[in-house]
Amino acid sequence: MNLTELLEKVNSKKTFFEFVAALKKDKEDEDNKEKVNPTSPYSSGFNGWENETIPDFLDSIHAYGQDNEDIDLDWKSFALLLYSGKFYE
Repeated sequence: MNLTELLEKVNSKKTFFEFVAALKKDKEDEDNKEKVNPTSPYSSGFNGWENETIPDFLDSIHAYGQDNEDIDLDWKSFALLLYSGKFYE
């Protein structure tokens, strides 16, 4: 199941942490692919990650949260915030 599908299923603590584990695995997979065949520094990585460092990841979460005022703080919304750290600039 891909990250978007898992994101759509988040509705509890259990499914939230399943999503977090999959997100971590997705980043590890991309890092391994980048070691073998690096992508351009001007594009996202193999799995679509834009942010390589924790500070960049957290900055993206912060920016996404600030730019999207309609977010309710439930488990699914929190998962969406974490997911946004992957692609939001």
